[in-house]
Amino acid sequence: MNISRHLTTLSQKDPDQRRKALEEVLNQEGLSYMRQEEEPSVKAPRGIINYLINPWNEAPGLLFCAHHDGVPGSFGANDNAASLCILIDLAKTLSAENLPVRFAFFDGEESGNTGSRLYASQMDRKAITGVVNLDVCGYGDTIAVYDRGNGRKPSVSAFCSQKVLKAHNGLLVKYLPKSDEASFSGLSIPAISIASIPRWDIEYLKVLSGMGSGILGRPPEFDMILEQMEISTTMHGGYRDSPEWVEPEAMTRVYDYLMDGLHSTGDNKGLLSRFSLRGK
Repeated sequence: MNISRHLTTLSQKDPDQRRKALEEVLNQEGLSYMRQEEEPSVKAPRGIINYLINPWNEAPGLLFCAHHDGVPGSFGANDNAASLCILIDLAKTLSAENLPVRFAFFDGEESGNTGSRLYASQMDRKAITGVVNLDVCGYGDTIAVYDRGNGRKPSVSAFCSQKVLKAHNGLLVKYLPKSDEASFSGLSIPAISIASIPRWDIEYLKVLSGMGSGILGRPPEFDMILEQMEISTTMHGGYRDSPEWVEPEAMTRVYDYLMDGLHSTGDNKGLLSRFSLRGK
């Protein structure tokens, strides 16, 4: 499986070309989708276009998501074309399993999560049991999982289990930069965020997690520490946010971790086998 085969195609500096590339890849992979759109506005001058893969099983299930927009002027390879590639392959695999999951590629994450907020405002809450968000998943040797206090919720607990994390060099962390998972806060839907980072960046995350926003906001040192992290060079327009810096082995590690999490639950029955049987 060449998980990075669409990486260069999806890594476009021009926002319109980026959207067009995603549509072409989805069509090429045989993944039917709908566009969820909102007209241009002050909060979203270019409008909002989310791409929602049409579900093959209508039963309630997890939502896997990633943002498709990039920082203006950046290729947006690790932030966030790598995550798109992972989820496209995951969708192809899970469609064959008839697992009732959903996939969404959100617009506007880099400008206030406008796409995921639009989706959350219109979603059928009964159809989504949990949210697994991927952001910056193509660089580094360690999978970082921020559970936002949801680690024990049944729908996402397998992705937070020490057994699954250890098998894929993963760790639970107490802080990751806010991404689209934040749009589901307060909806009684457990949401987690997943990234791939170099191991030594974990120590920076530990420090950052102790710098809460507080009444006066975060201290100036917060941004200084964040900028010192190696992973910061691959995101938000950093000089490594281009295809040549993305590591296919990091992408494969995240894909394998997600598949393992779907197969592994506390009672060892496995989400895939459980839902596949239900869908027959």
